Amino acid sequence: LALLGSAPLILLALMQARTHTLAFAVLMGAGVALMNVYYSTVYPSIHDVTEPSLRGTAMSLYFFAMYVLGAALGPVGTGLASDYFTGRAARAAGVFDAAQTSLEPFRAEGLHAAMYIIPALGLLLTFVLYAGSRTIASDMRRLGDWMSGAGGEPERAPLDAGAEKL
Repeated sequence: LALLGSAPLILLALMQARTHTLAFAVLMGAGVALMNVYYSTVYPSIHDVTEPSLRGTAMSLYFFAMYVLGAALGPVGTGLASDYFTGRAARAAGVFDAAQTSLEPFRAEGLHAAMYIIPALGLLLTFVLYAGSRTIASDMRRLGDWMSGAGGEPERAPLDAGAEKL
């Protein structure tokens, strides 16, 4: 719910006039703080649905996705979106020259427009986490049954399908 609540706060922050710096800071700060609350539930949930011997691997994959793909590629994607919106703002103002100096007055508007990606991705993440929440109880039960010996061996793909023929 915190993640869902972050989107309207960030949208309200982005809609503030340039002169309303304090309102922007309070709304954006509250939105970003709420956006990060989900971490406290995701980490234990990953452990709750992963067998003990694979928990380190599961967390490694999660951190890879979050920090290598998200934190490293996120600024690149935001920069590309900012450049696109900068060009669009320039063209809307009648400036068709793509030189750096010609686009400079429109960069703030381009970055501002690109920042609307933040609440959109927050809403997308909300739906992904909601979908995961619909199956976590049964996943935890299945893992518990397997660990207690009641559920048999969990289904796994062979590491090397050709190894059985050797």
